Amino acid sequence: MKHLDFFGLNEEPFRMTPDRDYFFPSAQHTSISEVVHYGLEQGEGFLVILGEVGTGKTMLLRLLTARLSEKFTTALLISPNLTPKQLLQAILHDINVEITGQESTVKLLHTLNDYLSELYSSGRRLVLIIDEAQNLPVESIEQLRILSNFETDKDKLLQIILVGQPELKTIIDSNELRQLKQRITITENLEPLTLHEMADYIAFRLNKAGRGDLRLNNGGNKTVFRFTGGTPRLVNKLMGRALLVAFADRKQSIDKKIIQYAAKSLEMTPIRNWLQWFN
Repeated sequence: MKHLDFFGLNEEPFRMTPDRDYFFPSAQHTSISEVVHYGLEQGEGFLVILGEVGTGKTMLLRLLTARLSEKFTTALLISPNLTPKQLLQAILHDINVEITGQESTVKLLHTLNDYLSELYSSGRRLVLIIDEAQNLPVESIEQLRILSNFETDKDKLLQIILVGQPELKTIIDSNELRQLKQRITITENLEPLTLHEMADYIAFRLNKAGRGDLRLNNGGNKTVFRFTGGTPRLVNKLMGRALLVAFADRKQSIDKKIIQYAAKSLEMTPIRNWLQWFN
C-alpha cells in the first residue's frame, strides 16, 4: 500500500486482529502469564483472568496455551451464552467426543468424566478456557463448579480458566456462586498500559513492521494516551488512522495535531480520568 511505502514499512503495524508476532511483552502480561502457568502446573482447579475490552486477554491466552507442556490438552469456548446442558455439549464437541445431541445432562456428565479419566490415565489433563465468561448464565457457571469435582485422590482431572471483563468478578462475588468463589485460587487483573509502556508498545509494533522513517514525538505519545488510556486495541485503532492522516499530509513525524485530527475523525474523546495512569 502507498502509505506503507511512504513510511518505509513492510506491513501494517497496527492491525486490529491479534497476531502472536506482534505481542508486546509488558511487565504485567509476563507476570500474569507466569502466575497462571505456574498455577496450572501445580494443578490448581479454578483460575480467573479479568480485563477490560481491548487490554490483550485473547492474545495472552494464545501465548499461554502455546507454552503449555504436552501433558495438557486445551479446550476453548468463546463468548458462551449457553445453558448448563449446552455448555457440556460445547465442551465435548471441542474435544472431539462424539455425541448425538439427545443425551441427558447426566449422560453428558458421565461421558465427560470418562474422557477425563482416560486422559488422566495417559498422563494428561484438560484445561478448559472460557473467554468472555461474563456472558455465561449463573447456572452454567455453577455447572463448572460441579465439573471441578472430577478428580482423583491426588489430582484434578479438569482445570478451568475463566477469562472475562471486570463484571465477571461481580458475578462470581454473588451469593449464588459463593461455593465456586471458594474454589478460585488465582485471580489476575490485566490493566491498560502505562504511558511509558504504551510508548514502548507503539515503538515495538513499528519496529516489527519495518520501522522505516516514521517518528512519533513525545507530544504525540501523550496525546495517544489521552485518547486511549493505554488500552492496546484503542491504541491500534488511533495509530492506524494517524498513519493515514500523516500520509495525506506527507509528514513522516506524527505529532499532537495529527493524533488529535485522527481521534476526531474516529469520534474518539479523551478518556475520563486518564491522568490516573499517567506515570
